[in-house]
Amino acid sequence: MITRHYDHNGLMKTMGPYEHELKGFHARSWLADPDNVCLSDGNGNYTLYERVTPNSVTGHYFLVARGREAVKLCKEFLEAIFTGPYGVEVIKGLTPLNKRGALWMNRQLGFKPEGVVDTIVGPVQMVSLTKKEWQEYE
Repeated sequence: MITRHYDHNGLMKTMGPYEHELKGFHARSWLADPDNVCLSDGNGNYTLYERVTPNSVTGHYFLVARGREAVKLCKEFLEAIFTGPYGVEVIKGLTPLNKRGALWMNRQLGFKPEGVVDTIVGPVQMVSLTKKEWQEYE
């Protein structure tokens, strides 16, 4: 079951391997911001949605699940963020080009590529998914 999550210790355990890519991220203060939404399945899998505008967020996935299990779980996360009480209409994301599994995941979930930009962690693909696109994709 997907629920909103507030425990920074569990989140940081899953995020640990990516710590070098998380410049300036502080889980405790991020989770304390009511505009941000962290969802979890209770088994070490998390999605973070950082509010950009009243109806758009930037999404981040941190999963211990892999492959088809991860796709199924991420579809549940998308359903929760789009149909829950969060008012989300658009999800944007940045995926490092060297994360082939994450790029594959984006395609499986219906995210649309919007180009490549350089960041402090290297080149990333910009992606987006609207609620309408998600409803049509499902």
